[in-house]
Amino acid sequence: MGQVGGLAHNSNNTQLVVFHRAGNVWSAKSFNNDNVVLDKDAIIKEHPIVFLQPDTGAILSSLGGGYFLLPHGVYLDHHDNVWVTDVGLHQVLKFSKGETTPSLVLGTKFVPGAGPDHFCKPTGVVVDREGSVFVSDGYCNSRVVKFSGSGKFLAEFGSAGSAVGVPGEMELVHDITIDQETQLLYIADREKGQVHVMTHEGSFTAVYAVPGKVFAVEFIPSLQQLAVANISSTSGPSKVMLLEPGTGTLLSSHPSSNTAMKMPHCLTFTNNSFFAGEILKPYTVYKLSPPLHHKPREILSILTSSIPPSFIAVIAVLAAIPLAYLAVVIVARCRKRKGAGDFDKNGFQKLLRDYDSSEDEEDLVFKNSKIYR
Repeated sequence: MGQVGGLAHNSNNTQLVVFHRAGNVWSAKSFNNDNVVLDKDAIIKEHPIVFLQPDTGAILSSLGGGYFLLPHGVYLDHHDNVWVTDVGLHQVLKFSKGETTPSLVLGTKFVPGAGPDHFCKPTGVVVDREGSVFVSDGYCNSRVVKFSGSGKFLAEFGSAGSAVGVPGEMELVHDITIDQETQLLYIADREKGQVHVMTHEGSFTAVYAVPGKVFAVEFIPSLQQLAVANISSTSGPSKVMLLEPGTGTLLSSHPSSNTAMKMPHCLTFTNNSFFAGEILKPYTVYKLSPPLHHKPREILSILTSSIPPSFIAVIAVLAAIPLAYLAVVIVARCRKRKGAGDFDKNGFQKLLRDYDSSEDEEDLVFKNSKIYR
């Protein structure tokens, strides 16, 4: 597997889709100053679109060999058609379900630009229930482009700008996701650490600020929450943040102390687990399952299931003293730091809400996140 450009899942959550760059690596030598890729012959021969079983990681199928140069985003619509973007080709391609050749191509191959017929390093794509296609474009154009399902250009939205807190003024449009119920789109403005909220008619209604860089956004229908792949603005670890879609309020963070993820480039949620794709070595896909928390009696039943009955009483006595001490410590800490150790119903550790000396610098930054309308 190469650099992981994009992640997605199918409509019934039985397949995880990985879009990777195989042996190609996006470096400072990939493009000239006009955003034209330098090695047009470096087309990926192997299949970079890979379908996996989410629980085991077993490969189910793959496709796309001979079509891509620098894969970036992938999306499966409600018919399980596969939509992908390639920043080297400056194109968006659609593979109809079960097909191995593109049924629709948007953009002009190898030619960066603007307007209805060109993209400049497009990053992501989503499709609404009516079949309208929205492309985040991207590294150069700072816009969202809307097409009909047949590929007819309809409109473009957004403008370039470095100002913070202005809805629709974007710097690097790196990802896009959609809430199919409300028809709201959420757009990742990577370098400014913002998520812009847009209606499917193109009106920008809000922008949420998350300190650090926002590489990916994913609306999760089952949780009714917005997930963000966040690269810390401090020395803290990269995180998956959960936001309240209507307000941009930071609800929780996962994982709160994992340092394995260096730069999660993409994100999806399926089978009750988060999957994050790594853009730095070692190129991999992380499965971030919500932590499980058993009640003491459940832990005891697990432990004693394989223990002879004659030893249960001894174990109980030996365990009672440290457990009692632990309980006293926990109660004391909870009184001192109310709410800091709570987990929500999804098993995610909530961010600290009230300042005390135990908060690190990153959590203080998260607590002070803002919403601009």
